[in-house]
Amino acid sequence: MISTAAIVESFRQLPEKISLDEAVERLIILDRYGRAMEEIGQEKGHKNEDVMREMKEWIQASR
Repeated sequence: MISTAAIVESFRQLPEKISLDEAVERLIILDRYGRAMEEIGQEKGHKNEDVMREMKEWIQASR
């Protein structure tokens, strides 16, 4: 869930006039960012080192 304060602060940074699509996109980005930060706080995310190692293995296997 997005806090009202985060929404207000984010919209203050936008130009005076924006389309509805731009506003909705901004809200979606804020929501996804908030969810990702929660997952990181709960250690549900993947560590960068693990992802990089898996990508190298995947690339080598596909050659």
